[in-house]
Amino acid sequence: MFTNISWTTCILVVILLLAVWYLFIGLRFYFNDLQNLLARKGKRDVELTHDENYSTPNAEYTSEQTEASDTDSLYHEVENLTRKLKETIADASSKNYHREEFIFLLQLTLKEYPHLKGSPYQVAINNLIISECEKYGSLHLSAEEQVMLWKEVA
Repeated sequence: MFTNISWTTCILVVILLLAVWYLFIGLRFYFNDLQNLLARKGKRDVELTHDENYSTPNAEYTSEQTEASDTDSLYHEVENLTRKLKETIADASSKNYHREEFIFLLQLTLKEYPHLKGSPYQVAINNLIISECEKYGSLHLSAEEQVMLWKEVA
């Protein structure tokens, strides 16, 4: 029975079955990814035909790269602020600053990082201030005082 089927026909049938199988898997599990990929490609093609001043074919990639570098620089600002806040709170605790002086010192420190006001990192920064104040035990800030800290940041 199998002597009537040539190797060429057998290989062709196997390739067709594999293609159908991978098409099924692709549509079943990666439909959203494929749809997004095609939508981005279609959007880029439309931009190419309608925008005469289009300078680079990778404009979408460079905008994603810019957003990533902005996020990286914001993250580095948070790291620097974290280090500075720890030093400031430790120094204020060792010198027994009054509450008003301490709050003013924190405001001055936060003013150096205006990009962080309203950012997703603001809550984490507030938590850091609370934990550092608890660590040294001398000064504690209320929720109202924490809000007041950020009001002065431009």
